[in-house]
Amino acid sequence: MNVHIKSILSALAFSLLFYSKSIGLNLFLISIIVVVLLTTLKKEQLIFWGYSALYLYTAILVFINPSGFTYFVHIVAFFVLIGKSISQKISLYLSCFIGLINMVVALISKINGHINHPNEKKKDISPKAFNYIKGGVIALFLLLIFTLLYKNANPVFNDLLTQIDLSFISIPWLFFTFLGYLMSLHLLLPFSPKQLIEYDQALDNTLIAPKEPFLPNVTEKLNGENTLGSIVFTVLNLLLIFFLVTDAIYLFQENNISNAEYSQSVHQGVYALMFSIIIAIFLILYFFRGKLNFFEENKGIKSLTYAWIGLNIILVAFTSYKNFTYVEALGLTYKRIGVFVYLLLTLTGLITAYIKVAQIKSFVYLVRTNLATLFAFLIVSASIPWDSMITWYNLKEIEVVDLDYLINLGDSNSTQLSEYAKNNNPKLPIDLLKRIDQKNQDFLRKQSDKSWQEYTLYQFTTNNKK
Repeated sequence: MNVHIKSILSALAFSLLFYSKSIGLNLFLISIIVVVLLTTLKKEQLIFWGYSALYLYTAILVFINPSGFTYFVHIVAFFVLIGKSISQKISLYLSCFIGLINMVVALISKINGHINHPNEKKKDISPKAFNYIKGGVIALFLLLIFTLLYKNANPVFNDLLTQIDLSFISIPWLFFTFLGYLMSLHLLLPFSPKQLIEYDQALDNTLIAPKEPFLPNVTEKLNGENTLGSIVFTVLNLLLIFFLVTDAIYLFQENNISNAEYSQSVHQGVYALMFSIIIAIFLILYFFRGKLNFFEENKGIKSLTYAWIGLNIILVAFTSYKNFTYVEALGLTYKRIGVFVYLLLTLTGLITAYIKVAQIKSFVYLVRTNLATLFAFLIVSASIPWDSMITWYNLKEIEVVDLDYLINLGDSNSTQLSEYAKNNNPKLPIDLLKRIDQKNQDFLRKQSDKSWQEYTLYQFTTNNKK
């Protein structure tokens, strides 16, 4: 089937599903169409099918739990899939970047290619068909011009034209459908930045050892770097040990800590950890950027680096304990969940930093590994209905619940709050009961007003209960 026919059909489907509609079932259906379009370009690669499944999974997550975060993760998965459909071997971060630029410059690149290579055979449209299309566009343009001229020159002709009702034609709909057509063309006529892909493939995850022995001047320079690095890491390790000891004393001997003080302690621990990790990664990248990795006398600085990484892992554990205790006392919030996510990502960064030093990996290894880990965390995080989970935990485990915070969360916890209000009616202030009821009524009204394109899991679950 011709590329333009596929694009027109896809554009009509895009318009039917999304024009004047909110996000819901339509996103999953259009995701299936996107995968089908891409399979016309790439059919056999296992990697492509894996990322296609991941992309469809994020669309299902939006259907189950529509939120700004699940939308964002789905868009990231979309760009990654486009990049992987162009080249299977490129890094994940580059896949996302190529997918993004394809939605902007793919068609422009193709047009520019045809202009720069006019003798290149056009595979998609035959010369005869192209002439018909060109003639039709020119004829339509001239028809419009001369109709406007004749309209002012002949009253009878003008009266006939005024009787023609074209109100059924929607300019916004046409523009929206044309946008879908362009998006489909960008998928079917992708732009492949070959030089960028080749450069990425040429970057090795492992540093290559020099083939020749070090010259005396190089050895002297490496001795200096080794001594400097050993002093720096020794001082930093001693300082971090002192900090951890005082932090442990503060944690386990202080019994009367206010919530404000504990919150400040958690936040300061996160800031200290953040600064510590940035400095650690910078120093590791500086000292182990090249030949020092293969210097025979580098065992001392390596041991100090491992100690530094280990102490930072202990700092991660201390901060995690503080945050867990804080959650246990006051409940879950997005900020406290964010601290846990940051700590997990930090732990991953420390582990990859250790691998970089121990196995003589390159800087690009850290970038590839940590961004791939971040992408995995995004997918896992999007799989969790955070509003519902925060509400469930706080209502079940916390003695004094911050209902004001829960009411200000997304609409997905409306039913939970409504049930809680019914069970605890006499205990709750009137204003909170009114706000909970209003939130639930607004949510129910929004759901009942949705068309089939906008359906989410909520419509199906409520219909089954009736």
